[in-house]
Amino acid sequence: MKVDIILELKDVPGSLIRALEPISKHGGNIISVLHSRNKKELVSVQISFNIMDKYSLDLIRNSLREQRIRVSEIRVDGKRYYTKKTLTFILVGHVIDKDIRDTIDRINEIGLVSDLDVIMPSPEQKSSVMMNVDVDSKNIDKLIFLVKRICDEKDFLLVRSLE
Repeated sequence: MKVDIILELKDVPGSLIRALEPISKHGGNIISVLHSRNKKELVSVQISFNIMDKYSLDLIRNSLREQRIRVSEIRVDGKRYYTKKTLTFILVGHVIDKDIRDTIDRINEIGLVSDLDVIMPSPEQKSSVMMNVDVDSKNIDKLIFLVKRICDEKDFLLVRSLE
């Protein structure tokens, strides 16, 4: 099957090689690589390749996710397989003290925290964390439910972007 994948890579040496390795490792035969430098920090890269099955494609996608490489879209034989949406959440409370790593890890099970800004006036005061989370458009409701649950558990105020 033919796969077209669009990645958003950091414009640093070695990032393209890192993105290509999982494709090769899991049996993908690369047909073409196109890149466009339209954004300041990220380079949009479209990679076309052939692969045997969807299981191998899922292995590739998981490997890219583990490397924190942004996947914008995947098309299989011309049909949309994955489309990324980016949601923004602001968490207010003792976010750092209540194990921010746990919060990020739990969110990363569904999406990918792609950007994080923290304001912490002092350890005694509440902090504010703004995070952008990349998520498959099919999992938006699941992600929102999870973030609400985390905020309820950890007593955070949640402000989220509108869709």
